[in-house]
Amino acid sequence: MRSLESHNKYPDCLWMQLEAIPLPSVAAQTQQIDIHLSLNFNEHWEPLLGGRVKFGLQGGTLKLNLENCEIPVASRQLVGDFQLSPIESSTEVLLTESQQVVPDSEKAEKIEQTDCTLCQVSTIGDDTKPAWIFSLERGKPVLKGLLKSAKLGEFAANPLRIAAAFEVAKEDIYITDAEGLWRHDITPNQHAVLERILTVYLQANKLQPAISWALLSYNLPAVEQPEVEIVAETEAQLQEMVDRIISTETDDFAELAKIANLNPALDFAGSSLRGTTLSEVDFSSANLDRANFRGANLNDADFSDANLQNAKFGGADLSGAFLGNADLSGADLHRASLALANLSGADLSGANLIEVNLTNANFSGANVESARFGNNAGLADDVKLNLQQRGAIFEDV
Repeated sequence: MRSLESHNKYPDCLWMQLEAIPLPSVAAQTQQIDIHLSLNFNEHWEPLLGGRVKFGLQGGTLKLNLENCEIPVASRQLVGDFQLSPIESSTEVLLTESQQVVPDSEKAEKIEQTDCTLCQVSTIGDDTKPAWIFSLERGKPVLKGLLKSAKLGEFAANPLRIAAAFEVAKEDIYITDAEGLWRHDITPNQHAVLERILTVYLQANKLQPAISWALLSYNLPAVEQPEVEIVAETEAQLQEMVDRIISTETDDFAELAKIANLNPALDFAGSSLRGTTLSEVDFSSANLDRANFRGANLNDADFSDANLQNAKFGGADLSGAFLGNADLSGADLHRASLALANLSGADLSGANLIEVNLTNANFSGANVESARFGNNAGLADDVKLNLQQRGAIFEDV
């Protein structure tokens, strides 16, 4: 009655499984089946360039291709915020005992309760090609934990086929550690560019066309998944690029990115730029969604019209930065400096600005709905009152 084929390239990073559950019915002609999804997120160590790199996912997209069935948008229950659950051991059976499908017992790590993350899920696509977008909520660098047996849809028990693929873009991949790849005395700017080179390499050469896929056939013969030919960049080419970044005399971020064939406006979404020196860098109109600028020097940088949703700026120096019309919704600016910064027209909805230096910052026309302020140096009383009237939340103690 049911045929299931699945493949997980890196089961200790992402393990995915579909399950068809027949529902009891008195009349055989009205029998229904439920389709459930389980996902387990963690981190993976990948051997590379004589060393190894550890990475996890900040998000990704689950795409379904449905034959002889459909999932209308209005019926999709897997939408909203979900707290991922821990597993007690890497050998726990996550679905039915009859399937006996588990993560790789040699590679999957035990996930502690405190490591589990909150995952935000939204849905797109039409009735026969629905998709779900998974993204990391604040607080952790990568998704960790188990989404167990979430219902995707209910169908009449007619012949049907469901192909599922979990795809990741370069902004969904986050490197959390590296060993034996370069010496320890490189600069933060070099480190940021090197990590991005590895991320681009992994996405293009290791994680295409999908990190996980599954095919569920119900009363239909299974079909082979088409092969997708990927012309892989050799590790020798990657090593050559790494050596060029390490040996160059410049520490200018724009120059390093150019050497690495990276576009600062397009290639650093979701990246780690912690502790970098990026003063006066032009990030205008850049996509820097979920980028981590913690502790970076960003004074006088140009972020006009940039996408900085959910970016992390904890302790960063944004003095004199131009953030006009930038999207900073959900961004974390805790203990950053925005002295003399221009935030005119910026979207700060839901952003964290607690303990931020706001001396002479310009908020004209900015959206501050539900933005959190508190203990802000340099904030005049009249400006504070104006921000409150515009929907800002103050948490002064």
